[in-house]
Amino acid sequence: MKRREFVSGGCAALALATWTRRGFGQEGSERIAARPIPSTGELLPIVGYGQSPSFRENDVGNSARLLDVMRELGGAFVDTGESAQQTIGDYLQQNAAVDQFFLGTNLTPRDAKADLESVETAKRLQGKDELDLLQLFRPASIGEAWSRLKQYKEAGHTRYIGLAGTGREYLDVVRGLLANDKPDFIQINYSVLEPETGSDVIPAAQDKGVAVVTNRPFVNGQYFPLVVDKELPAWAAEFDCHSWAQFSIKWILGNPGVNCVLAETTKAHHALDNLSAGLGRLPDEAMRRRMQDYIRAL
Repeated sequence: MKRREFVSGGCAALALATWTRRGFGQEGSERIAARPIPSTGELLPIVGYGQSPSFRENDVGNSARLLDVMRELGGAFVDTGESAQQTIGDYLQQNAAVDQFFLGTNLTPRDAKADLESVETAKRLQGKDELDLLQLFRPASIGEAWSRLKQYKEAGHTRYIGLAGTGREYLDVVRGLLANDKPDFIQINYSVLEPETGSDVIPAAQDKGVAVVTNRPFVNGQYFPLVVDKELPAWAAEFDCHSWAQFSIKWILGNPGVNCVLAETTKAHHALDNLSAGLGRLPDEAMRRRMQDYIRAL
């Protein structure tokens, strides 16, 4: 099945209509599976949102639709930078949903005074006494900024700290942090088209008890041109996969070292499609090899 067919006239359209009729929180609603955060055992739903342009551009109406879908399916993780905090925070507070969402707050390190001001502003805008996760965003090196994050955690400004090192150019920084310290989280790129971190970074995080969040499941859109004219293989039903988007996300989640996959979108029906990858069965390792071989052969 093609993604455009799924979202326009097929499964996602039907599911979105069903979701709209059903409303929030009714008994029997399917909920996204969760995995424990290694450092505490707190459960975290396995699919979330990356930094959607709707959040960054303060598109209040569309942001609300995206967050509504997440609430309905029991998702929690939303990655957020400074430009998105007002929009997301307003939604959480207006909908009494502050405790329902797990926000990854990206901090671009500057100096000690500016960093603390950013942390305090994030807490105020999000309506949280403590941030859920404060993560250094694509730092060229760790340096003093990481020491400040540890101090913020000790002072009760945030429950978890980590590093978001998206892109191959940041992986050495991630590897260095894993070798020399123990963050609560790392965020890295990992997918069927970018599997490299599965051979060293993810196992190293598992060994140290560090939660792994992945992004770029569609490699910034490069994935879909490969599959757009292809039918989803019939054997995808063996792991409850109903679209090419879910094929990619479920491949990632088939790695037990991954705690959560983040996908960006501006459309509620795409969000429903992506989040629904967290429902039902996941592929085992043999099936993941079959999936990767299939994509490589396209």
